[in-house]
Order: sequence, then structure tokens, then C-alpha cells
Amino acid sequence: MQELNMDIKCSINPYYFNKYQSPTKSIGTVFRGVQKIPLDVVEKSADMFIKKPVELESTAGLLGLKPIDKVRKTQTVFSRIKNYAKNYVKNIKHTYEHKIVFALIEKELFGKNSIDSITHDADKMILYILGFPKSFVSSFHRKHSSHHPESGKKMNLRSMLCDNIASSPEFKPEKKLSLREHYRTSKLLQSVSGLYSILERYNYGEDLDFQKIKRNKDIASKEIKGLVYASGILSLLNFL
Repeated sequence: MQELNMDIKCSINPYYFNKYQSPTKSIGTVFRGVQKIPLDVVEKSADMFIKKPVELESTAGLLGLKPIDKVRKTQTVFSRIKNYAKNYVKNIKHTYEHKIVFALIEKELFGKNSIDSITHDADKMILYILGFPKSFVSSFHRKHSSHHPESGKKMNLRSMLCDNIASSPEFKPEKKLSLREHYRTSKLLQSVSGLYSILERYNYGEDLDFQKIKRNKDIASKEIKGLVYASGILSLLNFL
């Protein structure tokens, strides 16, 4: 059998590095290791094969639950229900406390309470207990109450005065402007006929003993604490 002699010639690739050295020169050209690939090439290639998590679309409301995954921690049904109940108890509590402050201010300013101290914000209380969200309750209330200019009704100036004092920073820390400053910067309030005169007559409520009103409010609030929580539970059961 005839022997075949074949020479294989290879070009040296500069990307190869010398990991192995042949002990003899007679073998010829030797492959010298593995190819060195630039780091940026590796990273770009890896991105093609790694599936990145797709961000879930945000949803609102109690029923807008997201699937639980390892990338993003989500709330459970129980925690959503708990937050729902907590927020509605808070809304009912704040509304009732506002009613108390309103009645106390009316008594201090006019010497006695009118039917307004009973009916004030009663619609908000009922709507909250029935489970309606805060945004709807606030909008509905302003469109149907005679102490809010948005209603388009003839303004109940006495109720409007007490409501605005009860909504001042002394009783609602989230409010940043005093009643005097609020009126000065509000075109809507300035458009109400007769409001400026009654605000000036009662000095924007600034002569009231706010600390006394707060103490009386705290006493009354403790007495109705059970009622507030019961209302919150009723609201939750109505929703479910």
C-alpha cells in the first residue's frame, strides 16, 4: 500500500494564545489553545439568550391583583382586603371627626347648634359605609352640598363658614393655607356673594379657642370609636 504524505498548513490566528508548547519542532504547526473573545462581544451575545422579565402593567383597585413571581413581590388577596378595610375605616373616622369639629365650631360661634351640625357631611358617611371610593364620594358631595360652590346651589354661608374653619390647618394638618390665606388665593371662594362679609365678621374663626375644640373633639372621638370600626366592617362586607 502506498503511503500518502500530506502537509497541513495553518495560518496563526492572533486571537489564540500559547497554552501548550510542543516538545519537538518536527511536528510542524501546532494549535495553541483557545480563542480569546473580547468581553463586550460576550456580553452582547449573552443578551440575545437571556430573557429579561417583562414589567407587569400596573392595575388599580382591590381586584387588580398581579401574579406572584420571583422578580417582583406582589400583595396577596388578604393584604389587599386588609388595606381596603384600613383605608375605609380611616375615611369614615376622619369624616366623623370633621362633623364633630363642625358642630363644636358652630356652637362656639353662634351659641347653639342648628340642623346643619347633624346633616353636615352625612351623605359622605353613608356613601363610605356603602363602600364607595373616596374620589367618587368627594366629587358627589361637592356637587350636591350647599356649602360648596361647585354645587351651583344657593350658598349656606353659616355652614360654609364653619366647614372652612373646620377644614383649616388647625384641624387638618395636610392643609397648608389658613382660611384667610385660602380665601385670598381662591377665585372660587371670592365668587361667593356674602362670604367675605361673614368671614370678616367672625375674623376667619381666628378668635376661637382651637385647643379647647380639639380636646372636646378627642373626647367625642373616643366615644364613637367602636361605631367607626363597625362601619368599616359593614363597608367591607358590603363590598364582598
